Amino acid sequence: MPTYQEIVQKISELQKQAEEIKAREQAAVIDDIRKKIEEYGLTADDLGFGGKPAPGKKASRKVPVRYRDNAGNTWTGRGKRPGWLTQALAAGKSIEDFLVR
Repeated sequence: MPTYQEIVQKISELQKQAEEIKAREQAAVIDDIRKKIEEYGLTADDLGFGGKPAPGKKASRKVPVRYRDNAGNTWTGRGKRPGWLTQALAAGKSIEDFLVR
């Protein structure tokens, strides 16, 4: 009959083996999931990861675009003025030229 110490040693060895096997299997599972996400064009929202804020965080509201240029650049009017708008204003344009109505 094995001693207590022998059983503890065997448990430790089995736990190490289990972790190694889990790591190998986990890599294969992650690879399979990534392939399926790409194959089906899934998003975080599709998988239920995107729509809800983390506990303790407020849900952010989408801010509408207030300024747009002909190249498709946009700005909400919040934060630092983007480079494309700064350059256009320096070139003599008016900010009202880019206002989305």
